[in-house]
Amino acid sequence: MAGMEESPRELRVVTSRIDLEDVSGRVLFPTPVQGPWLPFLRFADTITSGAGDDPEGHTHLEEEALNYVITGRVDYDDETGHRSVLGPGAVELLTAHEETRHKVMGGAQAPGTRWLSVVVRCPPTSGARGHRFQVAPGPPPIPVSKTVEERLLVGPDAAVDSGAGLECVDLHFRKDGRSVCPVGAERRAAAYVFEGSGSIDRLPVEVGVGVLVENLTKITIQAKSGTRVLVASVPRRPL
Repeated sequence: MAGMEESPRELRVVTSRIDLEDVSGRVLFPTPVQGPWLPFLRFADTITSGAGDDPEGHTHLEEEALNYVITGRVDYDDETGHRSVLGPGAVELLTAHEETRHKVMGGAQAPGTRWLSVVVRCPPTSGARGHRFQVAPGPPPIPVSKTVEERLLVGPDAAVDSGAGLECVDLHFRKDGRSVCPVGAERRAAAYVFEGSGSIDRLPVEVGVGVLVENLTKITIQAKSGTRVLVASVPRRPL
């Protein structure tokens, strides 16, 4: 329509950095270089020695917080009485419309525990209160081609659904190959390489590197055998 400007297409490479609040982890954002990317607030990759992290816990308010266990064991505890032991592949999602404190700690008997965390801002709601806690065991891999399988972590077809519209998928390249991942032009996405290397829309990526995606219907990932990429997307909303 006349008078309307098309939003710019964007792919931005971001490198994770040591988390100043928890040196056992790395954050894709926020960092001094890349701040929050609303409605994304935080994207982190934590590896723990097993000594127990986050002993005091932390709070969320009008936020949705996802934790996805890669290896080891994560102990979850929140102030409303939810307690869980999350094994490899487990998915946990907290939707907090009221201030809620929880603890997410690497199991003391499981050194080398690693998990990925994504926090997004909840959309404005009419009268929503309290919080919602969901947890699901590791979803089974679904072959999408001869080289790639996916695990649906959060979304309409996953065991865990999001009130904020968050969708997450873990793409695992069993062989060298290529995969086209839908995003949606009305969504923002972060594609993070947590194992292996390759390229995303011809931009070179390796472990600890992500690509921020906006106003694209899909991205093309070319990767080597063993590569795993977490793709998280959420609807764009007015700031």
